[in-house]
Amino acid sequence: MTKLLLILIVFTCLIYANTLQNGYAMDDYAMITENNLVKQGIFGIPRILKSLHMSGASSSLKADDYRPLSLVMFAVEYSCFGLNPLPGHLINIIFYAACVVLLFLFIHSLFNEEKPVMAFVAALLFACHPLHTEVVANIKSRDEIMCFFFSFLSMLFFINYARKGKISQLIVGSFCLFLAILSKETALTFIILIPLVFFFYANESKHRSVYITVSAVLVFILFFCAWAYAQKGNELNNLLTSKVMPQSFLDLDQFPAKILMLGYHLMLLIAPYPLNFNYSYTRFECAGFGSIAVWASLAIYLLLAIFGVHRLFRNKKDPWAFAILFYLVSLSLYSNFFFALGQPFANRYAFFPSAGFCIFFALASEKWIVRSVGSDFNVFRKIGPLSILLCILLGFSAITIARNADWKDNFTLVNADISKSPDDYSMQYKAGLELQNKLEQEPDSVKKMELNKASIACFLRSLALNPGYTEAHADIGVAYFKENNFDSAIFHFKKTLDLNPGHYNAATNLATLYYKNQDYANAIKYYRKSVIDYPNSDIGWYNMGVCYARINLPDSSLACMKRVLEIAPGFDSHKAFGNVAILYGMLGNKDSAIKYEQLTQKYFPNFKLKVQ
Repeated sequence: MTKLLLILIVFTCLIYANTLQNGYAMDDYAMITENNLVKQGIFGIPRILKSLHMSGASSSLKADDYRPLSLVMFAVEYSCFGLNPLPGHLINIIFYAACVVLLFLFIHSLFNEEKPVMAFVAALLFACHPLHTEVVANIKSRDEIMCFFFSFLSMLFFINYARKGKISQLIVGSFCLFLAILSKETALTFIILIPLVFFFYANESKHRSVYITVSAVLVFILFFCAWAYAQKGNELNNLLTSKVMPQSFLDLDQFPAKILMLGYHLMLLIAPYPLNFNYSYTRFECAGFGSIAVWASLAIYLLLAIFGVHRLFRNKKDPWAFAILFYLVSLSLYSNFFFALGQPFANRYAFFPSAGFCIFFALASEKWIVRSVGSDFNVFRKIGPLSILLCILLGFSAITIARNADWKDNFTLVNADISKSPDDYSMQYKAGLELQNKLEQEPDSVKKMELNKASIACFLRSLALNPGYTEAHADIGVAYFKENNFDSAIFHFKKTLDLNPGHYNAATNLATLYYKNQDYANAIKYYRKSVIDYPNSDIGWYNMGVCYARINLPDSSLACMKRVLEIAPGFDSHKAFGNVAILYGMLGNKDSAIKYEQLTQKYFPNFKLKVQ
């Protein structure tokens, strides 16, 4: 047994070793490098535990999921290592290897240690499956890994309790399940999987099976209480706006598209190439009942469900039934039937379901390739079975290692995937955005202009595919602003606000554009809009105060500057203090002017009022 576990650990670590040279990518920025809660380090943990998942990433997202565990880990890593992606990638690999081991131990234990060969093959396939690259190579997806780790760890403790009756196993298993749900809500599917396991497979004691199920329900109730507490004070908002996905995709007439996506999940599990970090909505949205692919997908899933249920009730310990039902139940959360997802399709959605697929594959190889049921590992000495399995495992491993390299950073990933989705407006937008990011790091002014023009071309392609894509309008406005094409910039900023009146960046950029052109009245109009939507925007209040001063309205300017000092007393080395002093001087309030002059001199000793 020890040798098998070592093989699994070494095999997994070797496959993902090349992720150690990667940097941050995609949601790593929102969850780690730009997350103001994570960047407080261990001192931010109390707030993380009582905040929603995106609270530290964006003030515009006022309500979402509750997944504090991965953020707590990131905060600890930030305190220990700063903004260094290497430890994050290393920890992902270690925990992923632990997930592979736990899957093996779970299968081995579930079937009474009678199928170690099948469990080993399933774990090997799980270790190298290319669909998992998005989870392991992207540090942010620690939430998926930790959810899997604690979910299967809890199942092992529950199985031990079911067979030995030690109450400590039940308590520890319940705690692990709670940690799994705190990692990601995927663990909620275990409200169905736990009764499946303990009333049909590890069902030696009905009373213990009931206690396990009741404990799981209590854990879920505890989680929802924690989630409700985190929701307190947060206005619920619908994240599925038109800027995220076409509204039509949420309609009932998109039933065929959702069926097609289920089929695509299965297809990528069988043949995981080519992989994409961002799948085009149009690939699925145009699907209808006239599509053969839709009917094929529907037929396959109906047959799987019927086959799985039939075998389960014919034999309560049937491994084929478990593999199929685990796959179907764990995928249900990401089917778009019960919950509409912000991104309707992603490789990471198949992370949990792939465990069921790997068990099914291992059973099939046991029956038709190895042709041996039981614990005889000598079957791998036969050239035929060994050659077939090695071809599959090495092929999957090669794809995985190559795909890991694509996750080096955003620019590499987008350039690797954009050709796979030529009709995806969001992919074209991301390509433009990455060119803008590259532009910020480019010292050569000529190359800056070239990168800016290339980004505009990408944004235009995105808008040609989806004219109502809010973010593309917002960012092409920025690109036009950079090349002083003010008319085009104004058009796209205003279009952004037409589509999303609460878009803070568009309002602020439009105000700044008017300010640069000395159109202070319009600048004030849009700065006012930005601070109405985001009243704690110190920059918005400050800039609006400057604009009021430029049109000789010192009272209004003073009100804005004092608001800045209320929100952020340390704003930009306290230069707001100096403006307040000047404004009081302009208004003839000498005492207040002197007071703020002295406050300013603490930070700018040479500051001296011209108006006394």
